[in-house]
Parts: sequence; structure tokens; C-alpha cells
Amino acid sequence: MKSKVLKRIPLERLMDLKIDYAFKQLFGNEKNKEITVVFLNAILQKTGRNHIIDISFENTEAGGEDRDDKRSRLDLLVTTDAGEVINVEIQFTNRHDMIKRSMYYWAGTYRRSFKKRMAYKELHPVIAINILNFDIFDRTDRFHTTYHLYEDEENFRLTNDMEFHFIEMPKLINDWKANKLDPWNDVLARWLLMLGIIDRKNDKVYADKKLWKAG
Repeated sequence: MKSKVLKRIPLERLMDLKIDYAFKQLFGNEKNKEITVVFLNAILQKTGRNHIIDISFENTEAGGEDRDDKRSRLDLLVTTDAGEVINVEIQFTNRHDMIKRSMYYWAGTYRRSFKKRMAYKELHPVIAINILNFDIFDRTDRFHTTYHLYEDEENFRLTNDMEFHFIEMPKLINDWKANKLDPWNDVLARWLLMLGIIDRKNDKVYADKKLWKAG
């Protein structure tokens, strides 16, 4: 019965949360601050960052980005007990030079945190989180990869001020369809499936096979 009801819902009535407006209403809204904190903590747990305790929403219109980038980006200033600053960015269109663009945004956020009469040691770390509706790395099948600066020979980290997260939604969906995910025991997987279950760009709705099979 449940599947028959769901199958009657037209695709156009289902919301793709990766669309800039929907994403910003959910995660970029002061009223939903607690939801955003939980979502980001689920992502950052992988690298052992301190838990977020507060968050403020930045103006994404500033900077030298083009109009599409302004619409698809969400900038946050996040407070943890380590004084971290996190730049959150979502991209849902297949754009070129994603890695360089992410570095460009990271540099702008890092630079903007420097105020008059500040010492360089007071600069806060910036973490760029890129949620992509396309694949960019062909050397790994993992949907969530993280990057830092390391010394070439002895492989020790240069700084904690720079951290990049890339989440590739198609790889997440592939893992889910292949039963490689356990969303009931994986908080991040649950959040990401909520974002990925509707794919407006490709006119697809992904749902549990047993649920959508009947009727």
C-alpha cells in the first residue's frame, strides 16, 4: 500500500534538496541552525575535528565569483572549541575546474578572517566542504574524500589550517544501490541520502527497491 501511494506522487512535486534555494532554506537558515550543526559535525567527525558549538551565516554575495557560484554557495562561520572557521560549498551542476575553484574560495575565506592589527597566528583554520552532484575523482570509488598539506618524504602535516572535503553524490548513490551503506547506523550516510534521493538534474528518484517494487 505504501509503495502505491508513493508511486502516485509526480516527480515535479518532490523537492531536490541540492537545488540552491532548497539547500539554503534547509542549511542556511538561522531557524535551522541546530540542523546545520548536526549535519556538519557528521561530516567533520571523519577527520577528528572538534565539535561545532555555534554557527553564523555569512553573505555569499561577496567576492569575485560569477552569478551561478553566488547562488550555489553557502558560506558559514562556525565556532568550535578550537576556534575553527568552516567554508561550506555545494555544487549541483557539472562545472569545470572544481578543485581550483574550491581552493580559490578557501583562500578568500582565509584572507577575510584577517582583521586590522591581527597577528598571523590568530588566523583561524578554514575547512572547505564541497558536496557535488557529479564525479571528479577517478582514482577512488569512495564518495567522501579529504585532503590536507603534507611533507613529501616523511608525510607529516604542514598545517591544520587547510582542509578540503569532497562528497560525490553519484558514488554515494552507487554504494547505496549496491547495499554498501548502512544508513541506519551511519549518520552521515542518512544526511547525504536525504540530499541525493531526488535528482532533479537527471529526473530521477532513488528509493528502496522493495518499497518501489510493488504495485
